[in-house]
Amino acid sequence: MKISRVGGALLTLGCLVLLSSCALVPSGSLGPNSDNPQRKADLQMQRIAAAVKDHDAVALKGLFSPRARENAADLDSGADYFLSVFPSGRMTWKSVATNSAYDVKSSKETEELFAAYTVRADGREYSLDFIDFPVNDVDDPKNVGLYALGVAPYTTEHYAADGTKKPFYVWLNSFQFDNKTNPGRAGIYVPEN
Repeated sequence: MKISRVGGALLTLGCLVLLSSCALVPSGSLGPNSDNPQRKADLQMQRIAAAVKDHDAVALKGLFSPRARENAADLDSGADYFLSVFPSGRMTWKSVATNSAYDVKSSKETEELFAAYTVRADGREYSLDFIDFPVNDVDDPKNVGLYALGVAPYTTEHYAADGTKKPFYVWLNSFQFDNKTNPGRAGIYVPEN
């Protein structure tokens, strides 16, 4: 079967229209698997990196959900600490793992992401982890956005010499993967002095 140049052009145009119309479907409207959790985590990581690049504490705090901002102990000092880890504002990052939990009832859904990244900045390597709710219609509509964010020097040793878990990993393990109504302490991890 031969297709003329005009027919081929019309077929190509039709395919482009169909593909571009997919972008008009609202995110999440196709169910929890309609958008890749890794892609969502990477988009949030890009926003975090942009705030770090500009040393913009307001932008960093703005990534947090209203519920997290309401419940965080001291988001201002947390943002100051977090940005101080990256004095030049430059960083590169690579995903280590992203896990997600879903709750779907009727046409509503809640998705919780647990994301872990390795970050390099100023010749040093860090572990950066966050908990994010891209959508939260079932459990708490005021809890959409970052819920918790933490950074610590990278190590494969999660335990101190005395056998106790290092503080960053105690903080990280405080988040409940299957408890979206009480996922843990909101805010930014700040090590105790």
